[in-house]
Amino acid sequence: MKKIIDSIAIRAIAHATEDLDKVKQALEFISGRSDFEVLETKGYHGNKIIVLRLEIKKNMEIKEFWKHLLSLGIEQEIMPFLDDLITEEGTLHMRFDKQEAYRGRLAIVSGGDTIALRVKILSYPRKKSVAIKNFEEFIRKIQAQS
Repeated sequence: MKKIIDSIAIRAIAHATEDLDKVKQALEFISGRSDFEVLETKGYHGNKIIVLRLEIKKNMEIKEFWKHLLSLGIEQEIMPFLDDLITEEGTLHMRFDKQEAYRGRLAIVSGGDTIALRVKILSYPRKKSVAIKNFEEFIRKIQAQS
């Protein structure tokens, strides 16, 4: 299968008041992986913030990531709304509720305490309609392999 997804970036923030292990568990539920990078920084008021992030660029790992999300039932959540989720530049943006992910449930939300997902979809010409078509084809192929 030709490469349709260029990269996937996943990010979650663990605030000083949160249990880092629970945030890691939520991120593992969404991503199916545990090899994220952990960065420590400070907030505006000097509070400790830990950023957990993962970038996936290898084609096989991208396919495995989507197989995992499809096994969680994401298809019904996003396929009818691709026009809203994909930008004119061909980037799919989603946010997952961090607390629900910790509980082992998939919940897409528009804001709040989230795990952010950014998926760069390859398309030529670089148009939203082409990116949507390519992404739909990618998902169909992943489903056919499962």
